[in-house]
Amino acid sequence: MSKAKNAIGGRLSDMDLRLLRVFREVVRAGGLAPAEVALNISRSTISTHLSDLEGRLGMQLCLRSRGRADFKLTPEGEALFEAINELDGHLDAFKSQVNAIQSQLTGGLRIVLPDDVLEIPQLDLPATIARIKGKAPQLQLDVQLAAPQELELEILAGRADVGINPLHSRRPGLDYQPLFHHQSLLYCARTHICAGTAEVGEELLTQQELAAPSHAVLSGAAHLYRLFPHKATANHMAARLAMILSGQYVGFLPEYLAARYVQSGELIALHPERFRYRIQNAATFKRSAAEHPAVRLFLDSILIQD
Repeated sequence: MSKAKNAIGGRLSDMDLRLLRVFREVVRAGGLAPAEVALNISRSTISTHLSDLEGRLGMQLCLRSRGRADFKLTPEGEALFEAINELDGHLDAFKSQVNAIQSQLTGGLRIVLPDDVLEIPQLDLPATIARIKGKAPQLQLDVQLAAPQELELEILAGRADVGINPLHSRRPGLDYQPLFHHQSLLYCARTHICAGTAEVGEELLTQQELAAPSHAVLSGAAHLYRLFPHKATANHMAARLAMILSGQYVGFLPEYLAARYVQSGELIALHPERFRYRIQNAATFKRSAAEHPAVRLFLDSILIQD
């Protein structure tokens, strides 16, 4: 066979690697027919790939027939198979080095989270932290709590690397990885006037003072907040919960946060079929940091429960 003008040189293309993989599997299987299962392609396609590789290299690699016993490598084929095995060894070593680098991540990872993070049933934060430390024991964590708007600003300003928060809007420069949803309902304390009014009407209800977030609310919830002309504000969920429990305010809370107080009778949901909205929660990080090893480790370690 004459030397091919297009013999492999310089950078290997994806096609070159595919042809080499086909050749490797044929040799390992001992022939074209038994290699069909490993490669999940037909014998005729395998034969075409081998011919293409021989053409690319300008040399005959094997003597092949329909049977397994008649398959035989040429000296050039044997040398190529040894070279492929050596390449596989280098790739394995590379993978091991990458894994070692990941397990030895040093420096810091600054995480910013909502103040009710431990109440969120879908997110197992302790297990997530354990996963991170298990994979990168030398990585120093700095965990802060913030309101949603504050959280995104902390990341944009470079004071935090990654966070988890309700997805209100998509800011330029940030990427979002959706994680889970939750429902928010309108609540009042058992001592509030609306709790003692049978079938409280919407007109009376919307005249009550609302404990509202000091940041912008979700576009899908804005129409509900506009129904309440009288508002007091707080930037953290825990503060709004305290305001509602005081009996002086009504307010929207995630169902998971209100659940224990509803069960004890301290909170009552008001017209849940009408006053409700759904929130998407997401991991948030700078677009430029999407492939940063520590940020990637955090995203891969997040444990979401059903």
